[in-house]
Amino acid sequence: YLAARTMVDVASLLLFSAVLVNQVGRVMVPSVMTSILADEAFVLSVDARKDMLAGVSAVCLLGKVLGGLITDAVGGWTLLVAVFICFTASSFVLTTTTSVATFGAMWWLNSLAYTVTWGAACQIIGASYEVSERPAQLTRIASASRFGASLGSMFFGRLLKAGLHWRQALMPTGIVQALLAVLCTLTLFARRGAGKESGTAAQIDASKAAPPPPSRSAAWAHVATIDFWLMFIPKIVIFTYTQFFMNFLAPYLHSSFGYSHGDATTLAGLCSGGSVIGLLVIGDRVYKKMSLDRQAALVFFLVLVCLLISALLAFSAALPFDISPLAVPLLFVWGLAYALPFYLPPGEFALRIGGKTAAALFTNLFDAGGFTVSFFWNRWATKSSKDGDFAAVLQTLSLFALISLGMPWCMYRQYRSAEAAAKKAA
Repeated sequence: YLAARTMVDVASLLLFSAVLVNQVGRVMVPSVMTSILADEAFVLSVDARKDMLAGVSAVCLLGKVLGGLITDAVGGWTLLVAVFICFTASSFVLTTTTSVATFGAMWWLNSLAYTVTWGAACQIIGASYEVSERPAQLTRIASASRFGASLGSMFFGRLLKAGLHWRQALMPTGIVQALLAVLCTLTLFARRGAGKESGTAAQIDASKAAPPPPSRSAAWAHVATIDFWLMFIPKIVIFTYTQFFMNFLAPYLHSSFGYSHGDATTLAGLCSGGSVIGLLVIGDRVYKKMSLDRQAALVFFLVLVCLLISALLAFSAALPFDISPLAVPLLFVWGLAYALPFYLPPGEFALRIGGKTAAALFTNLFDAGGFTVSFFWNRWATKSSKDGDFAAVLQTLSLFALISLGMPWCMYRQYRSAEAAAKKAA
């Protein structure tokens, strides 16, 4: 038991590292995009960037569908090995190629690798940990995700600020990704061996346990419920927030408030850092200790904050005062507010209805919906903000926050259902 517990603890640490580095890899291209567009030796037009972003969303959608189909069957650790091999290869080519087409293809490979990581991590958590342990593990990898995005943006921003070329700024990431590929491979083989020796693969190596596939009729029955849609629709529209913070926040700070490319990238990472605070402090110390009805109230408040801040920035030109000094603090609070609703309620919902055998299926289904919305929204937002005016982009994000108020309603409905069931049982 002690050996198994140690392996799980090591797995938790490695999962945290994998998700963190995964997010660094995810933001590596968007973080240096302003420098790429300004690079006269590498002619990447705004229109080409628009097409690449649309392709990224399409590839991510494909990755989520593929992940939903295969993750529960092949196992999370096997998938993580493939992820970091793809990451390493794409990072090497991104830093060396002079072809715009090849650059775009490698960005898509990078995106495919990023896309399946979350589902793989959730599969490992759903299969390896008891129900009572899953919320803490989910909060941990969600924190790693937001911390990785923030750390990556600030890291690349500081390297650009120090005068490094964008290619040089990206090089260290490939080295770390190669290291993770080795560590995940070693972990996979170690777990296979431990499972064979002890005969308890289901306990020690959940990824190789190969549980029977869930009944498709039972799994899809959840899709017919109102609670599913009240959680699904907010999740997929809040997904655009991650796209805004990753792909558009630095250009927004640069064009709307006059920050340099390096400062805009660094500040974008700082604003994303609000998400880390939101998950580690509000999520870990407050949210998970609440009853479901209080969790619903907290999520309602956080979504309302997103609505107010996005609307304030969207209509800043009509305000009787200059909002510029408040822009970065407001964006930081926005990042803090959206992270918990984006990660925890949908993640817990997917784990609850998917269980050990279909957690990745529902996790990837939620994200596939998000990437579908992002596919169209990224193209529209790129075109809409081409002249540096982000008002319309921010207005859509305000609308999405309004729609996302369905999430706390879903949580409250679940609370009432649980209360009714408890009374009936008594």
